[in-house]
Amino acid sequence: MELYEIAELYWIFVCKWYIISGVLYNIDERMHIMTKKKSTMFLVPLILLLTVVPQIVYIYEYDSGLTQFDWSASFDTKWDFFMYYKSIAIIMIAVVMCLLLAYRYKAKQREFKLCYEFIPVVVYAAFTFLSSIFSQYRYFSFHGASEVFESLWVLLSYCVIAFYAYQFVDTFEELDYVMKWLTVGLAVMLVVGIAQATGHDLYTSKIGQKIITGGIGDIDLTFEKGRVFLSVYNPNYVASYFALMIPVEIALFIQNKKWQYRVLYAVMFIASLVCLLASGNRSGIVAFAVTAVLVILLFFKKILKAWKFVVPGIAVAAVVFAVFLSKNDFIIEKFVRLFSAEDMPEDPISKIVTEEDVAITYYGEVFHVNYLFTEEGYVNVEIYDDAGEPVNSTLDETTYTYTIQDERFPGFTVQAVNLNEEVAIGVNADNKLWYFKKGEDGTFYYYNVFGRWDKINNAPRVATQFLEKKFEERGTIWSKTIPMLKHCILFGTGADTYTVTYPQDDYVNKVYDNSTAALDVKPHCFYLQVATQSGIPAMIAVVVFYVWYFVTSVRLYKKVSYEDGAEVIGAGLMCATFTYMVISFLNDSTVAVAPIFWIMMGLGISVNEMVKRKQEPQPEAVEGKKAQNAGKSAANAKKAKVAGK
Repeated sequence: MELYEIAELYWIFVCKWYIISGVLYNIDERMHIMTKKKSTMFLVPLILLLTVVPQIVYIYEYDSGLTQFDWSASFDTKWDFFMYYKSIAIIMIAVVMCLLLAYRYKAKQREFKLCYEFIPVVVYAAFTFLSSIFSQYRYFSFHGASEVFESLWVLLSYCVIAFYAYQFVDTFEELDYVMKWLTVGLAVMLVVGIAQATGHDLYTSKIGQKIITGGIGDIDLTFEKGRVFLSVYNPNYVASYFALMIPVEIALFIQNKKWQYRVLYAVMFIASLVCLLASGNRSGIVAFAVTAVLVILLFFKKILKAWKFVVPGIAVAAVVFAVFLSKNDFIIEKFVRLFSAEDMPEDPISKIVTEEDVAITYYGEVFHVNYLFTEEGYVNVEIYDDAGEPVNSTLDETTYTYTIQDERFPGFTVQAVNLNEEVAIGVNADNKLWYFKKGEDGTFYYYNVFGRWDKINNAPRVATQFLEKKFEERGTIWSKTIPMLKHCILFGTGADTYTVTYPQDDYVNKVYDNSTAALDVKPHCFYLQVATQSGIPAMIAVVVFYVWYFVTSVRLYKKVSYEDGAEVIGAGLMCATFTYMVISFLNDSTVAVAPIFWIMMGLGISVNEMVKRKQEPQPEAVEGKKAQNAGKSAANAKKAKVAGK
């Protein structure tokens, strides 16, 4: 995208935001959410990330840059609707945040709040930056990769967002203001989700298609009818979104005492459950189950005291689940498949090596085939086993096909063919047809589904018995991703480089998985995503950052009385981020949801400090207590003197 196009997009983006914010600000004034004297301009970037950015859906045509790899299609033009412009908006907002932080520090003479909990964030940012600088695929790190667009600048923006939220939300009034806007953003998302759940997807309507494509034509964006994917691109990310939102909804329900607000949040809670279930994502249900166990362990006594709210809440959730599952039994089947899979038989062909000859391993026996050109220009095919002994075969001279007569390789045939004006051999093994040709380097190449010649990579895998086919095929991806970690001990492969470093050329596995044309662009695990791209130290830093916050929060919220709104929202933020981190074992980071998580992390740390400040005795109270103690000491001394006389 050209610079002037980005500037034009940014101008339109800002103008639209101020129109919307102007209308909502008037509503906000009437509701007396904050006093008129209180400036909220510094909170606008956070509000944009919570309300406007998640809703950005617009067509973007681009060159993926993948044609340089033989495992990719030679046609490079692709279209994105959900990710690219979100990533651009995130970067722009992060730049504005940096400017506002500098302005506040210099012009307003306000120093930054210091917090050691952000040290791991600095470490993560540093290793992500260095991994991208030293990456073999810097283009993707700096520009973003197809379908993901989580470039180095986006990842660094996440760090800025968390720090900004921590710095600028320092009072309960500011926190409450942000929560109101979070509610607005969630309400818009729920309208989209309920429409999709009822089979009325706004994005595939005539008006919706004109808006998001600029009127260039009709597109097919949907999953099956009734499946919720919101504006976050994939149902998997719906679970990540509601992992953050549902705990905060519950906290806001508890914190707001007015019945109007409680009705609002109760309705939104039910709508959120419907959208979560209609997404068909089981990982979200698992994550909430884990969070429920945590909440029971930490707040059991308080839950018993609040039984008037807890029992109806559980009852409503149970009814929503029962009604939905009674009409959608597919989610039960998919839930079962999340943790189990049918015992798959061993693939007959375990690997194919394309070097000086083609070596096909079939149930442990190795079948070799090679061809040479005779002086007369004929093709001489050689077929032998791993010991170098010829394999019995018969030749059909009319089709020039060798039929193997060896019981070790039943049904195998070999045929010399002319493929795209090139001499090649076709091997029919295990009822699958494989084409190979000898390249200029004297080694063989495989003809893939994209019509390109490539080497076959027999990617190393781990824990195949435990992982393969489990967790809805995620386990298969993990089994090939984990061996990649040995190259990421210090630095990773660079931001957003997973697509080009994952073994996309593991053709044998792809053939048996019926995924020859598919590209795995993410590991479906946030922790593996960070470790492979930013390095293992970066992944450890992220985990330390969260564990530090989580342990601090648990210690804090086990003691509080929850009579203060900050305490309730702080506990909600803790549960929300915990649920997100649990679901991140099965989901990746994405520009559609990750900014909200990083905002909540910054808010969570700031709220913890608010709660601690209220627990600490105020200076006036301390001085008063000292004076009172001094008075008591003087009185006691006087009494002792009188008693002595």
